[in-house]
Amino acid sequence: MPHYYTEEQKDFIREFAPGRYNSEIAELFNAKFGISVTEGQIKSFKANHRIKSNVSRRRVIEDVGLFTKEQKAFIKENVRGLSNRKLTDLVNQKYGLSITVKQMKTWKNNHGLSSGLKGSEGMDPPNKGTKGLYNVGGNRTSFKKGQKPLNYKPVGTERIDRDGYVLIKVSDEGPWNKRWRLKHNVIWEEANGPIPKGHCLLFLDGNKQNVSLENLQLITRSQLARLNQNHLISNDAELTKTGLIIANIYGKIGERRKSK
Repeated sequence: MPHYYTEEQKDFIREFAPGRYNSEIAELFNAKFGISVTEGQIKSFKANHRIKSNVSRRRVIEDVGLFTKEQKAFIKENVRGLSNRKLTDLVNQKYGLSITVKQMKTWKNNHGLSSGLKGSEGMDPPNKGTKGLYNVGGNRTSFKKGQKPLNYKPVGTERIDRDGYVLIKVSDEGPWNKRWRLKHNVIWEEANGPIPKGHCLLFLDGNKQNVSLENLQLITRSQLARLNQNHLISNDAELTKTGLIIANIYGKIGERRKSK
């Protein structure tokens, strides 16, 4: 775990903090810089630098996180004796996921789990040499080469993530974040091109599952911060549009104060 942050990393947290929970910031941060900061470390950094996300307190959901309750239990039952790579492959194969080794390693560290293996966790499990996917008792139910798991989800499948956003599967190839994308981003980009850096999409009626183009407004991260700070996002699209005008006025006022 890093004991300090580079200026680039500090700027990244400042830019992506508004409108996001600490868990989301940590996930984006780790994906960007290839390290493993925790939600608690992000929380501490924000507190020390007076950075606020201005999001409502999130209701705790039993299956919140990278895995469902069933998947968590499966990992805990099988973690001993398996390297991060083999455990990741096992979970992905069983549940039709595409979790990366780094995600698995970080999740294990955050939940105090260990394989019990020494060094780089490169030791082979006791069932080395058996055919199939860690199947000691036979191969009748093993996946054959090229066979898709029973819970395979085809391209175009949609689901709701832990934060209430609609995800859509766009590919069978690549890492998880390339296979599944936020549907509202996909819809907007198909009509308008890539979302510019430092920008995001606002749901005008506050409903994350209303992904129609008419309900999506491209705004800057700073605009989102002002909207959240001043509670200007409504479940009425027209009121939110008015709130955006007010947020822009606040922004101009702030710029003038700084210039003085």
